[in-house]
Amino acid sequence: MSAVSVESLPELESAEVVAQRRRKRSIALGAFVVLATLALVMSHEVPSWLDLNIQTKAQQAYKWTIIHRQSAPIFTHFFQPLTDFLQWLYDMGMHVLEFLRWPGVVAMAGAIGWRTGGVRAGIGAAAAMLGVGMVADWNLAMITLDIMLVSVLIALVLGIPLGIWTARSDRAERVIRVLLDTAQVMPIFVYFSPVQVFFGIKVPPAIIVTVIYALPPAVRLTNHGLRNVPVVLNEVGESFGANARQQLFKVQLPVARRAILLGLNQVIMMAFGVVVLASLLGTGDLGQVVLNGLQKQKVGDAAAAGLGIVLLAISLDRMSTGERSHKFSRLGAAMPAVPRRVANGVAVVAVVLAVVVGQALNATAFPAWLTVDVASPIDSFVTWVQDTFRHQTQATSDFLVTYIIEPIENLLQWLPWFVVVVAVSFIGFVSKGWRLATGVGLCLFLIAALGTIPGGDGRVLLWDLAMATLSQVLVAIVLSVVIALPLGMISGRSDRFERFLRPFLDIAQVLPAFVYLIPVVFLFGVGRSAGVVACVIYAVPPCIRLTSLGMREVPHAPREAATSFGATGQQEMRMVQLPLARKSILLGINQTLMMVLATVIIAALVGAGGLGLVAYEATAKPNIKLGQGVAGGLAIVLLAIMLDRVTQAWGTSKQGGNQ
Repeated sequence: MSAVSVESLPELESAEVVAQRRRKRSIALGAFVVLATLALVMSHEVPSWLDLNIQTKAQQAYKWTIIHRQSAPIFTHFFQPLTDFLQWLYDMGMHVLEFLRWPGVVAMAGAIGWRTGGVRAGIGAAAAMLGVGMVADWNLAMITLDIMLVSVLIALVLGIPLGIWTARSDRAERVIRVLLDTAQVMPIFVYFSPVQVFFGIKVPPAIIVTVIYALPPAVRLTNHGLRNVPVVLNEVGESFGANARQQLFKVQLPVARRAILLGLNQVIMMAFGVVVLASLLGTGDLGQVVLNGLQKQKVGDAAAAGLGIVLLAISLDRMSTGERSHKFSRLGAAMPAVPRRVANGVAVVAVVLAVVVGQALNATAFPAWLTVDVASPIDSFVTWVQDTFRHQTQATSDFLVTYIIEPIENLLQWLPWFVVVVAVSFIGFVSKGWRLATGVGLCLFLIAALGTIPGGDGRVLLWDLAMATLSQVLVAIVLSVVIALPLGMISGRSDRFERFLRPFLDIAQVLPAFVYLIPVVFLFGVGRSAGVVACVIYAVPPCIRLTSLGMREVPHAPREAATSFGATGQQEMRMVQLPLARKSILLGINQTLMMVLATVIIAALVGAGGLGLVAYEATAKPNIKLGQGVAGGLAIVLLAIMLDRVTQAWGTSKQGGNQ
């Protein structure tokens, strides 16, 4: 009898916990019903007295900066010298690239790739850099490259010391981690309006925005590399009398070299994803060509420039791999070992010879006989695709807009604003308790308090634009998860399928989000459906990867136990692998959602509308629309925080309402 009682204790305790949780959820549901009923008798639209008047204040602040830019100490002693310094760095970089000429740049790419990643990396870097000139405008590509290199240099100069500091101080790591997380959560358009206020237009603000996005990987991976230095190596250094500085430079940094080089690679990839969008600030580089092509629906021109950007990214990726690849290459394996000093000398001589040849031939421009016209064939292909599949793509676009996006958008805009606030707060409570409910409710409340902007025949509530953006995000995230989960599940159970998917996922993560708009536009035209499809394409890879990883990390013991009890493969996956991989899968959904949100803002460039359009118009006309851009940017940030916190709660809390 006692044995039965002891065995039944967990069940009784579980029943009590379940009952308590149900009571709390019932109370929350009752509070939701009361608040929702109260909301129905309130004003259907956001009341005018709730407006925080942020737009007017931001526009007044911008006018103040214009008037006092030449006299205010903060400009004359800080922002203007910093702007001049960034411009000087850019000018010096352009002088170097112009001096190298195109043969020198190609040779430099090959030499750096060879010395950091081996023969194959060197050949790949040089070939990709040569391909840039063959398919795109070389001079515009050098502007993109220059801005990116200056941004990467600054990100490393700031990021590596910060990474060292965070590796040595837990308190500094906690503080800086919050700042880095905040910087990466915000969509890039949010930064455009503020940087224009302080740094003007063109190159300096583009560098600032790129540094903000490229800095976190340098800090995180330097910190990671230093914290993972084996303890025994530190003890050996101390036993030889090394002080803290000697320990850092002679033991820790050399051992952490691989992680730091990986950080460099990630900094470069992040910088490329942003520097292209920074063309909206008037840099006049390849990104500007892509933007003009998308806006004028000249898909061939946009695709050629986009291909040049991709090749530029591949070249720099090969240069910054940091891993020797001779053992993976027959050519590298066949070559005799060369002393490092001799190899470095050969690389320098090769670059010098290329520069001399370029100077002798006065190769200031990429030779026309090496260029390949890819725009015309792409335009012809686009015309064929549109003529052949016009009905299918148009039907898909119409279906997405008419039966999915518009109904959700109309519902969110039709519901009283306070009902939406209360409903999302209830979801937050069920997910992780009152603290999250208060936070997400406050985010939506602040969005409602951002006022209206001119639009159409009158004024449009920013709340309505936020609901339009939210509807597109919800559709895109559902489609992404529906596509990614089955692929991730198959990849998690099949090594062959995982190897098949890996190169496609690698390529998808290297390409900037901007590039995905190109094929989507010629298939679906401009509009909300094109924006949603671009979001799905860009956001699917992380969900596939994390679903597969979560399933592969499930211990063998529970899987073998299920098999021993006669479970089929499908039952084992459904009842063992998926529940145990829940945290990883939900983390993948969280990452997918953040990528969807970032891309749906960019999709405003192809007619997706919403908050992204407000931010973009403010970038184009800051003198009259900067206040609107600030309000739109705040709405984007608040929407991102709300969605991020809710989906993070799903991944970290087993029983949300229990808290």
